[in-house]
Amino acid sequence: MNALKIVFFGNPDFCIHSLIKLNLSKHNIISIITNVDRKSGRGLKFKSSPVKNKGKILGIPIIEFNGNNWQDINTSLKKLDIDIFVVIAFSILPEIILNIPRYGSLNIHPSLLPKYRGASPIQYALLNGDKTSGVSIINLNNKIDSGNILGQKKISIKKDDTYGYLHDKLSVIGADLLLKVINIISKGKVKPISQNNINRTFAPKIKKEDLLINWKNSSIIIHNQIRSFDPLPGAFCYIDNKRLKLFGSKFIKNLKNIDKLNETGHFLVVDNTFIIKCNSGLLSVKYVQLEGKKKNNSIDFYNNLQNKNLYLE
Repeated sequence: MNALKIVFFGNPDFCIHSLIKLNLSKHNIISIITNVDRKSGRGLKFKSSPVKNKGKILGIPIIEFNGNNWQDINTSLKKLDIDIFVVIAFSILPEIILNIPRYGSLNIHPSLLPKYRGASPIQYALLNGDKTSGVSIINLNNKIDSGNILGQKKISIKKDDTYGYLHDKLSVIGADLLLKVINIISKGKVKPISQNNINRTFAPKIKKEDLLINWKNSSIIIHNQIRSFDPLPGAFCYIDNKRLKLFGSKFIKNLKNIDKLNETGHFLVVDNTFIIKCNSGLLSVKYVQLEGKKKNNSIDFYNNLQNKNLYLE
């Protein structure tokens, strides 16, 4: 097996397992391309991407991307004689960049393509109540998430899995699969599979209105919505004209004193459990976060309410 020279493109936490896995392999990460430091948080302090921070720790040379310096990056990369680009959760690469590496550019996508092309595949799998998800390794081309499939790994989704849990799990699985595919490429044994465009579905970027809970929906729909955005950015409703985020939802069955919950959005604590009435069915939530406050145990939130006759809206 030949050791390949790799340039790694990425920014968020999802990339870290892949970066570490490749760094520990026989292959060589020649450079990292990641965003310039950006202001974030309440103090608007400059903050480096997780990939940049990890790259510094690993001692890998870093090239910063500012959104429009592709020509400079192109000049730098052409000098490196690169075999493969690995691109994870990064900007769309222009043709002048895509065509540089000897064996093309690879991408990890957290869905079983052609299902859920787009920015939010994990969230949409949960929103739709899917029983399975997975990871695809594809060759990048000039169309979003439509390249040839080089490897896939399927996993089961449990009824209480959250976005955070699946995000981390698929990050680890994706890193293992990525290295497996690169090893196959280095042996010259890769067998690309074209995507079936007839079966494609899309997972566009999440909007604020996707986060707003409607208690007139069923407990199944609301549970899927809550877990799709747990821990970030958080599905929310309103209480007393203040936004309230909900986390850690579960279905409730065989509840005593169910007659005390008389309308959708009505909530109370029964047997040390925070219960909410949906249009059909009941949900419990473990944590809540009131606008301007820190995340709090839902029981403590309830006990500290001065007016326990409020409804969630």
